Amino acid sequence: MLGLASRVPGRLGERLEECGGLLQVALDLDDIAVAVRIGFQAAVSPAVVLEAGTPLVKVEGLRAARILRALPQEPVVVADTKTFDTGRLEFTLAHRYGADAATVLALAPDETIEEAVSAGEELGMAVIGDLIGHPDPVEGARRLRRLGVHVALLHIGIDVQRRLGITAGQIPDLVARVREAFQGPVAVAGGVKPGEAGTLARAGAQIIVIGGAITKASDPRGAAAEAVRNIRPGCP
Repeated sequence: MLGLASRVPGRLGERLEECGGLLQVALDLDDIAVAVRIGFQAAVSPAVVLEAGTPLVKVEGLRAARILRALPQEPVVVADTKTFDTGRLEFTLAHRYGADAATVLALAPDETIEEAVSAGEELGMAVIGDLIGHPDPVEGARRLRRLGVHVALLHIGIDVQRRLGITAGQIPDLVARVREAFQGPVAVAGGVKPGEAGTLARAGAQIIVIGGAITKASDPRGAAAEAVRNIRPGCP
């Protein structure tokens, strides 16, 4: 499947090429042992990417990415660094510790995003531009495209979800607009449920990020499998 995913470097780009659509399981946890257990259970398909969530990175460090990548399934791993400065340094460190991709905030200065992209290109590592908190996600997506970011992430933060009662699963129209503006692979995150994954995929998201609906489920394996079925990736 050549096309939009063909410009994403490294293992994340290869997996997008193979599967078309991906489930990214956000392990927003503070215990590496729990993250490893749930990550192992959730990695039900090559279409599943594991995310070393920001809380996990803050508590355990970037070594969490290396540990997750060492699981038997050899999953693609994203480090949710939410980089805002020192783009080259943070992406180089994430790569050193086994991450296949990392995140830079779309609100970061041009220079920081450009440094992250330059490092990513050199290292064969994907750069995900996180639009969390952006006042105009569509315009933000255009800027990310101009700066060479590989994946745009439409992201509704937890505090916003709680205050406004809105989740990413409820805004497929905005997903489509961001996809049109970015003209490349789009991810979507923020309170998404497994049953909503198909709607978001049809709206144009190639990476569906799900956290608590899998990590807090009584059956994480079953929740991940449901999301994958709804995304309908083109790999086993």
